[in-house]
Amino acid sequence: MPSLRTFLAELPESEILRIAEPTELDYRKTALALELDARKRFPVICFEQPVGHDVQVITNLFAERGRIARMAGTTRQDFSRTWNHAIDHPLAAKIVGGGPVQEVVQTGEQVDVGILPISRHFAGDAGRYISSGILICKDPDTGVRNLSFQRLQMKGPNRFGASLHSRGHIWEHLQRAEARGKNLEVAVVIGAHPALYLAGAAKVAMEIDELGIAGALLGAPVELVKCKTIDMEVPAEAEYVLEGELLAGVQEDEGPFGEYTGYSTYRSTRNVFLVKAITRRARPIFLDIVPGWSNEHLLLGRSAKEALVFRRLKEMVPNLVALNYPKSGTHFHAYLSLNKPVAGQARHALMLLFGLDSYIKFAVAVDDDIDVYDDDDVLWAMATRFQADTDMFMVPKVFCNRLDPSAIDGMSAKLGIDATAPPDWDVKRTELPADAVQWARALLDGGRSD
Repeated sequence: MPSLRTFLAELPESEILRIAEPTELDYRKTALALELDARKRFPVICFEQPVGHDVQVITNLFAERGRIARMAGTTRQDFSRTWNHAIDHPLAAKIVGGGPVQEVVQTGEQVDVGILPISRHFAGDAGRYISSGILICKDPDTGVRNLSFQRLQMKGPNRFGASLHSRGHIWEHLQRAEARGKNLEVAVVIGAHPALYLAGAAKVAMEIDELGIAGALLGAPVELVKCKTIDMEVPAEAEYVLEGELLAGVQEDEGPFGEYTGYSTYRSTRNVFLVKAITRRARPIFLDIVPGWSNEHLLLGRSAKEALVFRRLKEMVPNLVALNYPKSGTHFHAYLSLNKPVAGQARHALMLLFGLDSYIKFAVAVDDDIDVYDDDDVLWAMATRFQADTDMFMVPKVFCNRLDPSAIDGMSAKLGIDATAPPDWDVKRTELPADAVQWARALLDGGRSD
């Protein structure tokens, strides 16, 4: 059955940076990943001897688009089609009798999350955080499972502070559980096949079980085992699972934490997660996700969203060619390209994009000769095909994401820029013969230049 370790075993060694010497995890793990980001290098990082722990720690797994595509069993160019096919054709998970994730079971007084290599990521963080946990819960009314990511601040041997994104499904589930005077049972999965992480990052309807999406990406149903202390099912091939409950009617301070905006934020729903059991493999691998403004954090969060928004937008704008959420904009900027747009169509596409994704507050439309994955190319289009008095529009006071530090009362302005050429454009972009380009590339790649 596919797992985190089977995916890692299939990676070429050239994609893995192994740190063999004993290494303190606090801050250094994040520092290394961000330095690699700055150098445009995105290997998986493996800490083979984290100080104080007898397990391998893996991070930076989701930092590169080609690798994310392989997690879904596809190519970078075909990721959007593959992802949307998985949403349309989910494979329901199946329950099995047992699995490696329950080779070791600790309950009651045996529970101590301090055995996990949970680390500090940024100097301003309130404590050690799990940033890689997939939270699995069930709809209190329908029983449909939900996968999501929430930050978890370690506060004691069996206690975490939790911030639930206040408009997400798990937050809504907790509200209904609280109305009945009940806690919400939750399992936290740390280390599973990366396809489950992609599914957990998806923004889909509440009635969709994201494990079915993961199964479709893997080409086989995800195998689940029943938890030991709660009514929940978890991936049998996972590395660790924390079983427990989000407490009803209990709130306490949590944070600050270095979020995807690049800022340390106190904004939190201030919930509490109580651990009832730890189950794990006998020799587990601990997967961490570098939080903050890292390539890994942002790319994991936006890959599935780009694919889904692209699909919905293309239904209304058939000549849509590409859509990119650039790292420079965290999750708040987007670039889209169109094939031969007619007058007014770029503005129409931008308005539809704003409606599809409440996070977006700045978007640029360009022609399909512009590479939306290249910031310089998009800025060049803005420099040569855009006039501020006629080619941009603003929408004030629109619902937005509250982690935007510039938001006011949960609202933001939206700015759209049409950097497409007019239909009667008579200026041609400079070109080179294909053979000259191939020669130059071959020369610089160390090949023959004759």
